[in-house]
Amino acid sequence: MGAPENSLSALRQAIADGADWAEVDVQETADGVLVLLHDADLRRVAACDARIWELPFAEVRALDAGSWFSPHFAGEPIPTLAEALDLARGRIGLNLELKDNGHQRHLAERTAELVRARAQPGRCLITSASPILLRRVRAAAPEVPIGLVVTAPGQDAGDLRLDLVSLHLRLATPERVRANRAAGLATHVWTVNDPAEMHRLIALGVDNLITDQPALLRRILADRPGPA
Repeated sequence: MGAPENSLSALRQAIADGADWAEVDVQETADGVLVLLHDADLRRVAACDARIWELPFAEVRALDAGSWFSPHFAGEPIPTLAEALDLARGRIGLNLELKDNGHQRHLAERTAELVRARAQPGRCLITSASPILLRRVRAAAPEVPIGLVVTAPGQDAGDLRLDLVSLHLRLATPERVRANRAAGLATHVWTVNDPAEMHRLIALGVDNLITDQPALLRRILADRPGPA
């Protein structure tokens, strides 16, 4: 990863590295603005003890979310989802993971609304570990692909119709990939940074590898022999 996570700089780097898609995390500020952030609090990326749902966007925007990664990114702001969608349009697909922090109010509906308004058709999907949030996305925008983020065996979305399953690397077994395929589900796997694992998963026929090393993955794909 050559730039701070969930930043516009990271999206630009992913585009430059030839990535087809980028995965980002979405949460709400106190005043309902959708921003890109993984953690519930701002301590790690912005040296701020507040939680994202406690601050209005104006205060979040004033934080330095780049210096933790490198002095080169000092002053990098936390971006809005709208900014990320605008940057990505026509350049890269976006996998929007909705984070269930227990304090979201309209996260699913507002994300679906922004995707409809600003995303390139067919180049955006929404994932979450929360079936409740996915169900709300499906109701708000049934045309948008949705996927369950799976971190433990046996985790499922009940009767919710999914388009894909996003598996932790340790769960990406041949049996699970075959079962997904039989059920008509695409398989995404995260986070895959080891070249040997990349080769293994490509051979298994997974549909998407989520990695911090897109340039490496692109080289591996280019070097693999094509069909006979």
